[in-house]
Amino acid sequence: MIAVGVFASVPFSTYVLLAGLNGMPGDVFEAARIDGAGAWTTYRAVTLPLLRPALVVTVVLNIIYLFNSFPIIWTLNERNPGFTQDTTITFMYKLAFKSAEHDVGQAAAGGICNVLLILVAVVVYLRTVKWQEAGT
Repeated sequence: MIAVGVFASVPFSTYVLLAGLNGMPGDVFEAARIDGAGAWTTYRAVTLPLLRPALVVTVVLNIIYLFNSFPIIWTLNERNPGFTQDTTITFMYKLAFKSAEHDVGQAAAGGICNVLLILVAVVVYLRTVKWQEAGT
């Protein structure tokens, strides 16, 4: 499932990072070359800091998308009985539509908990990378 999730997120991540690379001004690379910076130093000191906002957007949206990737998980695990291999999304679906109780209310409450869990994960990530510095 991880390999399929990564494979599904590669095109989006590629486009966002390519847009970040295309938005970089060429004069900073020229200045780094004039200052005598090598390829690794230019990448580490110029490219990565300028690419940081695009990286933050890519990681945050991939956390949200892959955390809620119902079709991938459901397609790969549909035939597995019980709840042992479920994520929160497939568990809520089974609870609301496949179980004997058809407890839509409990599944909706699980959805709210799921959103709060994603929010906590994103806030922890943004605090870790100091997202306010990414815009500067």
